[in-house]
Amino acid sequence: MIKTANGPLISVICISYNQKQYIERCLLSVISQTYKNFEIIYLDNNSHDGSFEEANRVLESSGVTFYTIHSKENLGVARGLNAAINTFAKGKYIATLACDDFWDMYNLEEKTGHFEKNPDDGMLYANGYYYNNDTKEITLYYKQPSVSGKILRELLAAPPINPVGIFYRHDVLKELNYFDPEAKVEDRDLWYRIARNYSIGYLHTPLTFYRIHGSNVSFNVEYMRDGNEYFFRKYENEFPVEIRQARQKQEVFFAYVASKNDPSFKSFFKILKNYQFNWPYTKEVIRSFLKSLRFKM
Repeated sequence: MIKTANGPLISVICISYNQKQYIERCLLSVISQTYKNFEIIYLDNNSHDGSFEEANRVLESSGVTFYTIHSKENLGVARGLNAAINTFAKGKYIATLACDDFWDMYNLEEKTGHFEKNPDDGMLYANGYYYNNDTKEITLYYKQPSVSGKILRELLAAPPINPVGIFYRHDVLKELNYFDPEAKVEDRDLWYRIARNYSIGYLHTPLTFYRIHGSNVSFNVEYMRDGNEYFFRKYENEFPVEIRQARQKQEVFFAYVASKNDPSFKSFFKILKNYQFNWPYTKEVIRSFLKSLRFKM
């Protein structure tokens, strides 16, 4: 393993919008890493809850190298990440972190060690935990090792990627012109573009925590459907079969989310509106209907 005082510089990009209550734990999880050769670049997307001030307070007392950007408009995630990287990032590797999530203390050390030994990988992800903000319960992201290597087809169908703390080679991001500024689901698009030319690395050691709370974008069905549709249209002429299958899998997942989070007839009729003629979707329709009956009673 790489010694903590040596090794390549890592640029950690933290981006936030109205996440003051989570920022301290997020930033402290970076500051307390066993691997010490890193810089933190914090971008605030025009928050109005004191997020920027809270981040400054934590960073100024940390003793680590940091840069802050206080955007006067909400740039969105893709444009925000691009702005942070292009303005300040000098690291050989880029690590991204939303400010409602946090890391295990060995995250940078483990991932840097892997990247240095596997220079053909364009990006690297790892196992992690879901962290329930209400109950404080943690559950493992992957019970079995996830996919790695040349996984372009897997990413087209339904990306099985833990998005927290992804590591990227800086030169690869530059080659691909960074994140697509028009993409709402910006990471999925970038992962696909990386996988076209590079292998994807994976570590089964749990190194990250994905916080589940009331406003996770990944559980916002309409936002994700709109964002994924941009991705589907961008690549469906090239991969028509795979994109058609991806749309089907998406609707099955959304049906599951709806039946789990909103057991009502309103949710049931939304699921029915997008009905897919396959057994997995039919199971979710039945599940939602039975939950709706129990909810009504």
